[in-house]
Amino acid sequence: MQLARAQVLSVTPPTASGDSVGAEAARTPDALPVDLDFLDDPLEWSAFSHAVTGCPGTWESSLVIEGMHCAACSVTVEDALLQTPGVLSVQVSAASHRAKIVWAQNQVLPSAWLAAVTAVGYRAVPANDMFASKRRRIETRQALWRWLVAGLCMMQVMMYAYPAYIAAPGDLTAEMERLLRWASWVLTLPVIMFSCGPFFKAALRDVSRGRISMDLPVALGIAITFAVSSLGTFAPEGIFGREVYFDSLTMFVFFLLTGRWLELRLRDKTAGALEALMNRLPDNVERQLPDGSFNRVAARRIAVGDVLRVHPGETFPADGFITAGATSVDEALMTGESRPVARAAGMPVMCGSHNLGGTVIVRVDCVGASTRYAQIVALMDSAASSKPHSAQIADRLAKPFLVGVLVAAALACAWWWERDPGHALMVAVAVLIVTCP
Repeated sequence: MQLARAQVLSVTPPTASGDSVGAEAARTPDALPVDLDFLDDPLEWSAFSHAVTGCPGTWESSLVIEGMHCAACSVTVEDALLQTPGVLSVQVSAASHRAKIVWAQNQVLPSAWLAAVTAVGYRAVPANDMFASKRRRIETRQALWRWLVAGLCMMQVMMYAYPAYIAAPGDLTAEMERLLRWASWVLTLPVIMFSCGPFFKAALRDVSRGRISMDLPVALGIAITFAVSSLGTFAPEGIFGREVYFDSLTMFVFFLLTGRWLELRLRDKTAGALEALMNRLPDNVERQLPDGSFNRVAARRIAVGDVLRVHPGETFPADGFITAGATSVDEALMTGESRPVARAAGMPVMCGSHNLGGTVIVRVDCVGASTRYAQIVALMDSAASSKPHSAQIADRLAKPFLVGVLVAAALACAWWWERDPGHALMVAVAVLIVTCP
């Protein structure tokens, strides 16, 4: 399974990072990378999917969707997947960045719906991808750096803006005021060019694909505020006036990044616990051959009736009965019992429990989705990707709401434009940024 996960990672192109292969796949969704074809092998499906009980030929897959930031993003991914022939149902959670897909194997294969996600500008990887935690750590570290830069620049900009707030008329000369504004402009540049990178990148991605997400009004508000403030600094006698808002701009970005960083930390902690559970099983096991010797095979290839040899420190890959040997087993995950449980010949062992004592021979009685371990994982995965009815309604209203906000901002700007263009733009900005939760 580890090999399959690594291959999935290597062939799922990250369009957000500017990867040329990913950009090409996004432009031409029908042109799938050849390497994705290996996912169409049914032997690989068990790494990220399970068969739906009572529906022959129907599978349910769990994915992590990377690059989402709001409810409108989850709706975009859902719509892209539902438009893929053969996909029966989709549920995408913007909070946990997880998706659950039900699909018919005689109509569509995994490479097709993975490409559909890539085509709309996001990245889909199996929920138990071996490198998911590493990518989350990198994302969290980058978010922390952006937050630190925004925080440091915000404090310095506030220091330069403070004299203008407390100075009496005539206290600040024109040269001093101009110098403070220039200093604020210089310190705002790192915030715009580095800290605001994710907002602008996501907004450009959505605009290029004719979509709207929460990043678009935020990016517009930041860009307009910076433009008006820059014109107020360089051309104070122009139509946009002398007012500058560098302090408000940097503070707004800092608070936005604070919220996103906290969200990343919370999601990382939740996803880490779930991944630790999902990756609990071994990748390979020792299976007995007809001549009585043992050979290591992939864990997904074991079947009911196989005889396995499980050594101390290994995890039982399936439900079964011990036929030889004795050991103690950690079943805390399955039963809640904190103390090791003694197991000997003729006694059952459960998939997902740890062998703590000696080497035992086990005859497999139950594999795959029918094990208790798989049922526990399925329940936790369902809880992570499911949404209450109220959240589903909110997701569907997100896009019309954002369209209404953009229209309201444009109307407000038009209403005030003849009186004061600079004030008109800032009124529009106020309408835009109020949409950000």
